[in-house]
Amino acid sequence: MEYKVSNVKPAVQIHTCRNCKHTFTGKICNHCGEKLFNEKQLTAKHFFHQVIDFFWHWENKVLKTIKLNFFKPGFVTKENINGIRVPYANPVQLYLVVSLVFYLVVTKVGVSDYTPSFGDHHYYGLSGYAAFKWARPLDEKVVNAIDSAWTRKGRIMQREIQDELSSNLQADGSFKLTGRNNTDSFYIPGNKTNVYAFRQMMGARWTLFHSTVGTYGKTLIFLLLPVIAALLLLLFFKKLKYYGAALIFSTHFMVYNLCFFMLHALINVAPRYISENLGGWMLKPFLYVFYNDWISPVTNFIFGSEFEFMHFLFWMPWLFVAIKRLFNTPWWKNLLISFFLSKVFYFLIYGVLKKIVIAVTIWSMH
Repeated sequence: MEYKVSNVKPAVQIHTCRNCKHTFTGKICNHCGEKLFNEKQLTAKHFFHQVIDFFWHWENKVLKTIKLNFFKPGFVTKENINGIRVPYANPVQLYLVVSLVFYLVVTKVGVSDYTPSFGDHHYYGLSGYAAFKWARPLDEKVVNAIDSAWTRKGRIMQREIQDELSSNLQADGSFKLTGRNNTDSFYIPGNKTNVYAFRQMMGARWTLFHSTVGTYGKTLIFLLLPVIAALLLLLFFKKLKYYGAALIFSTHFMVYNLCFFMLHALINVAPRYISENLGGWMLKPFLYVFYNDWISPVTNFIFGSEFEFMHFLFWMPWLFVAIKRLFNTPWWKNLLISFFLSKVFYFLIYGVLKKIVIAVTIWSMH
């Protein structure tokens, strides 16, 4: 007996999408993307399977993207620009996750290039660069504005403390100050309450500033993304074409920067050697080569201080490789552009972002 294979194909099932009412075949609506519904999807087993599956694949995507972005600069950016996006984490999601981890790590470690101290706004002005000496009046105006806001905030706080003291004066015009446990007290003469209010204001102002500035320092970093993207679009307009592509590049660079800084911050809190933190110890070979008595005049002119040079060490190589992979430009052009971008990025962090963070912190203090 011979058996023949039937040429009759099984009937194709046509489904109606519950979301948009579009008819489709298969398991996913080709109009809105809604999946075919089955009542088994309402079981607890399916629910927990979805939760585990989401976190498993999402975490793998994030870690995979971070790894590629760290060790293969520009690769994930190029994939995104070319429309290959499914294997990698979305740039916005990636940035949010890394920013959250950065926030937690830096809060725990307690150090950050993005957390200024009051007084940092007096440094890293635009006029510090030879080509922008003409900008000194602008730098001075910004510094004076921040100092004035700081003084004005202090006066407001002092006045509030003074008013509180005045409302609790004794019959003889003095103010009674009682200890926390109400076990001891002393009197401040009425003509000395302004001195006491000033001292209280000084301590309260510093405490309030330092308890707030860290939050703004770690959350306002996103302001750098559109600025860096605009600069990248200006430099590679013909190749990037769209601002969105430049934003992807900018986001991946910032993700690398935050990851590297977290790593550096963790190294700095490792066991200390030769009376110096481990991060400083690792940097010493570079300083011996580039900042010795013979070479330092040249490196100071090109890179600036040792602190600025440290940032160039981990920004320039990433940018150099990423630009080469994305645009295939000559090595000398890559070198110049990566140097220029590193210079601009350094100024944006220390010359612009820190001033913004200090100003916003003072403005928000109550």
